Amino acid sequence: MQLKNNIPISKIDCYIHFAVKSGKVIWGIDNLKRSASQKIKIVLYDETLGQNSIKELERFIQEKQVKALALPENYLNNLLRRENVKVLTITDDSLGAAILNYCE
Repeated sequence: MQLKNNIPISKIDCYIHFAVKSGKVIWGIDNLKRSASQKIKIVLYDETLGQNSIKELERFIQEKQVKALALPENYLNNLLRRENVKVLTITDDSLGAAILNYCE
């Protein structure tokens, strides 16, 4: 899934920040696989994610039938001002739906 061409990315930034501040996220692919019982709305991942991790993530996405969105290189790191954030999962229904509205 990709972002629509004509949307302001700042809206999605706000939704990601709201999800993080409210604790409605799962950090990383390992935590995502462990906490599969939680409701997953959308998985955001960095384009620099390793090939093996991408295969794992694709397998998980197909199994659970969830949406995933690839973000530009170091996008999550810069947005959240954290190091080594490659996969971030939104578990809040309304925030996940809002992000999905901006995707094609």
